[in-house]
Amino acid sequence: RGAHALWPPGHQTMSKTVALLALAGASVVSAFSPAGAALGLSTGRAAPACSLTGLQMAKGYDEKEAIVVSTRDRLTSATLVFSTPLEGINMPQINALRNSLPEGTNAVVIKNRLLKRAVRGSPWLSVNDIATKSNLWLIIDSDLQGSIKAFKKWGKDTKKGDINGGIMEGVMYDTKGIEAIGELPTKDELYAKIAGSVAALPTNIARLTKEAAGQKMARAVKLAVSPDA
Repeated sequence: RGAHALWPPGHQTMSKTVALLALAGASVVSAFSPAGAALGLSTGRAAPACSLTGLQMAKGYDEKEAIVVSTRDRLTSATLVFSTPLEGINMPQINALRNSLPEGTNAVVIKNRLLKRAVRGSPWLSVNDIATKSNLWLIIDSDLQGSIKAFKKWGKDTKKGDINGGIMEGVMYDTKGIEAIGELPTKDELYAKIAGSVAALPTNIARLTKEAAGQKMARAVKLAVSPDA
């Protein structure tokens, strides 16, 4: 009886309840710490450090749906998307990459299942083929060369930056393909070449006309001298 006197009726149930509340509290603290973080969407350059940590945890349906919608909207203006493994990359390194990217390019982290929902029924459906494990995604609007160049420099500085693959115009490219895209001339360079070709066109036409006229004259002289030639 002495032992039971220390535990009034209902006290054991109350103790269990208190223990469960304490455990739940510990889980919340863990969720909002870097060690307990799950990765959600993070866009924009120089995003705050919290963008990949606890503030992305325990999202309700509405919050997840907002991530899906914003990602889908972001992809509507994109030209190229490719990914690199996230493992071993810390938040300062991600921010350094974001700060080095040109305007119109974002480095984002999003859970694969949310990304797959975002690309459903879109030209980016091939993303599903490389949406495995945890990835850092680059979404590029127009400056393909500048973005890939910045990414490669960042990879050299951090000893990271392996390319899983990427998609452009519905076509899947491997690592070498993405690197080759980075070597293509920019739009400005193409425009400059076209402008240069157009500017040189009258001169080339005049030169070719002159050469053709000279050839005709030479032919006429040859026929006059040797009709049977």
